[in-house]
Amino acid sequence: MITESYDYIALGDKPYYYFQSEGEQGKIIKIVTFSRLNNKYWNLGFGDLQGNKINGTVVSNNHDIVKLIGTVAKIAYEFSDKFPKRGLEVNPIDEKRRRLYNHVFRRNYAVISADFHIIGVNKVGDEETYSPTKNYHLFRLKRKL
Repeated sequence: MITESYDYIALGDKPYYYFQSEGEQGKIIKIVTFSRLNNKYWNLGFGDLQGNKINGTVVSNNHDIVKLIGTVAKIAYEFSDKFPKRGLEVNPIDEKRRRLYNHVFRRNYAVISADFHIIGVNKVGDEETYSPTKNYHLFRLKRKL
């Protein structure tokens, strides 16, 4: 169950969503993007809007991580409602985010697995049904129909 999230807006018919983080560093515009990987998956990307570009490597440190993750999760649910037969891939861009995403999936496994099949992919590319006792390199989600 998502308890905290920001309001967000879809950007027209494009697979972009934006919201505003508010915290110690002020107001920061965040963008969630979905880019088609293949006929099976969309890549879920996330970052700060800086000028007219999305920076996925910046650490804003606005002390609102629970609300950020909740917002991205709500957006992922909404997007997967539009494309229920195509999955989402969450591929962290660095080791810090990989640890964070493993923690998020582990902690929220019961909630996520109620609506999604979760596949964990290890460093060498082997995939398996997600296990909360393991760490993964990336995650694939398929909506349960």
